[in-house]
Formats: sequence, C-alpha cells, structure tokens
Amino acid sequence: MTRRRSFEEQIHQRRLSNGAELLVLENHFNPTVAISGSLHGGPLYAPADRRVIASMTAEELLKGTQSRSKLQIAEDLESRGASLSFSSDSSDPVGTDIAGAALSRDVDLLLDRLAEILRSPSFPEEELEKEKKRLVGAIRQQQDQTSARAQDAAARRIYPPGHPFHRRTGEERIARVESLTRADLEAFYAARYGAGTLRLVVVGDVDADRLLGGLEKRLSDWRRGPEPAIPPVPVPSPVPVKETIEMPDKANADVILAEPAALTRTDPSYLACALANSALGQSSLTSRLGVRVRDTEGLTYGIHSSFHATHVPGPFVVSVTVKPASRDAAVASTLDEISRFVEKGMTEKELADEKSSRIGKFMVDMASNSGIAQAIDTALYYGLGLSYLDDFGHRVNAVKKEEADAAFARMVRPDAFTIVSAGTFSRP
Repeated sequence: MTRRRSFEEQIHQRRLSNGAELLVLENHFNPTVAISGSLHGGPLYAPADRRVIASMTAEELLKGTQSRSKLQIAEDLESRGASLSFSSDSSDPVGTDIAGAALSRDVDLLLDRLAEILRSPSFPEEELEKEKKRLVGAIRQQQDQTSARAQDAAARRIYPPGHPFHRRTGEERIARVESLTRADLEAFYAARYGAGTLRLVVVGDVDADRLLGGLEKRLSDWRRGPEPAIPPVPVPSPVPVKETIEMPDKANADVILAEPAALTRTDPSYLACALANSALGQSSLTSRLGVRVRDTEGLTYGIHSSFHATHVPGPFVVSVTVKPASRDAAVASTLDEISRFVEKGMTEKELADEKSSRIGKFMVDMASNSGIAQAIDTALYYGLGLSYLDDFGHRVNAVKKEEADAAFARMVRPDAFTIVSAGTFSRP
C-alpha cells in the first residue's frame, strides 16, 4: 500500500533574501486557489493611545494603489469571482491577516493585485473620511448593545491603559477615529509593512514551482521592513470587582465574567486548556455551563466561555445573556459550576467527546483549499511547524485528563473574576 505523503513533504517552501516566507501546496481536486497569510502589523505595534491606526491601515489597503483606484481593483477581482481581504484588530494584537481566493486560471491576476496592494497603497483621503464616518457610526451603534458595553467595561477594569487589550470608552474611541489622518496611516504602513514579517500560503490547482517563481518576481525587491520580534506583554493581576452598567429599556441583559490569563497559543498546555474549556463552556447546548445554567435552571438564553490566546496572553471570558431579574442567580450558578470544574475536572467521557469533536472539526476544515491554507499559516505563525498538521490528531489524543484538569486550574481562578453587567436593572 502506498504511504500517504505528509503535508511537510508535499509543501513547497521558499524564503526570499528580504525575509518573505512563501509556501505552496498543490491540490488539483478542484480548479480553485486560496491564499492565507500575515505580517506583523497589528495593534501591538501602533501607538498605545491610538491602536485603531493598525486596523484602519489594514482596512484602507484595498481602497486604492498608486496606479489603481478602489473601483478598478474591485472590478478586476469581482469580474473573475476573486477576492482579497486584509484585516487587523484587537483579537490578535500582533498580526495583519491576508486572505484571498480565485479560480486557478486567475491566480496571476490575484497575485498581481495582492503584491501591488501590499507594495504601493495610496490611502486616498476621501476613502479614509468615508471609513471614519462608517466606523464612528458602528461604535455609536455598539454603545447601545448590552454585550458590547459589558465587554468593553470588563476590558477596562482588567487591562491598564496602554495594554493592547485595554478598551477605551465609546466616546474616547470616536475621538481617536475622528482625529486620524492619512499621514497616520502612511507612517504606520512605512514602519510596519515589509517582507521581513510576510508569510503567504497558497493552496490549490497550481504548479508550485511556477507559482513560487511568480511570487518571488513580484516580492523579492520589496523592502525588508521591521524584524519579526514580538515585544513581551505582561499579564496584569486580576481585579475581582463587580460593576453594573444601567442601560434604559433593555429586555435582556449581558454579563461578562473575565480575568487575565497567562495562556498563549504557543504554550505547551494550550491544547489541554482548550479541551477543558470546550467541556466547560464552549457550547451553550452541550457544555457544563450550558446544561446547568441554560437547560436545567433556565437562567440564561446563552452562555459561552473561551480563552483569548494568541502570541499575547489574553483573558479567560464567560459571557452570559439573561433576563435582568435572573442575573444574580445566573452569575451564582455560573461561578459555582466553574468552581466545581476547577476542583474536580472533566469526566473521561467529556474528554473523549471533546477530543473527537476537535479532531473532526480539524478534518472538516482541511477539506477545502482555504481551510488547508489557514491551517498551514496558523501552524507557522505560532511556530508549531508543518508537522503539526500531520500530528494534530495524535497531539489531541495524547492529552490526558489529569493534564487538562491541571492546566485549566492553573489558568482560571473562580474568585478572580471581574464581573460586569449591562442592562436595565432598576425599574421605576
């Protein structure tokens, strides 16, 4: 029987002299191509009091280049059913994400536009003004959402000003958006964009050698730019306080329970913590918190827990949506269930179910070119290596109950939560 070649064996790699890392995987099962990539242009590298510059720079890349307008770029791509996107936000303070897709016959057009946009954005003044108005409107709309208000306030309580996870008030964010200038974006682009931190992964119906040659031709003389160093970000001490935000005329309320965690995506205990959290609160329907607080006690419409773990350690967060009158009971049940979980851990059945679910989702994601490209990109972005793709199932299955229980207990303290509620709690 022929041995299946590993991903590591199938992927063609090339590192350019300017630092750009290029990877191509041929997949000839359908005539499409997908791109996933990144560079270090996230909010962590923007001025501490103006993190929005990073997201706005990424957002405005598609608005025009030195030789093409926004409409010309859009027409070129959309007429072929192709797409390109660039994004950067606080969910990952380090990276600017790059994604693209096209029919394989149009891959040269896709790569031409990608290289042109990366190398010569024009940041048109009129497009920036439009985006600023759109973003101000979105921020104002968020200020009327109980979930957004609770999340923002919790982040302000936990993380000090200057920390990439600190969240300013809506009015403060609006003021910073309105003060943005084209010169701000140009300066951030000049400081952070370059080949030295660029990684592009291409998967699809292509010839790998030809594609790598084409990428090298398009990118080899781009400036190197910044080095890939990631500055350390300290984990603050927890702030176990409660805060209530009164908002008029809200039928439902949202509660955020959050605390700083030391977990990063590169931590050896990441998979163990992720499996434990899946059993505790990943699903409102099947997890511990969902079964107790939602199904058994009927105290919430939805409950969810998660670690925000990237290169930068983020918070452990539990979000709960409730009727205002049920808030106190829902919070008490949630804290009690988390305490039980920290004390006693998972059951063997829960661990087996979560392992099966995680491996199954990974396999489903790997059934598409975009899923494969994203998995390769993620593995390299976090320094896990290409072997991670072939070893994923083994790595998940190797996690033992004792390991998952201990890892979760190290990261989560039931008595350390900042608890913020937003809704209508005072009735006339």
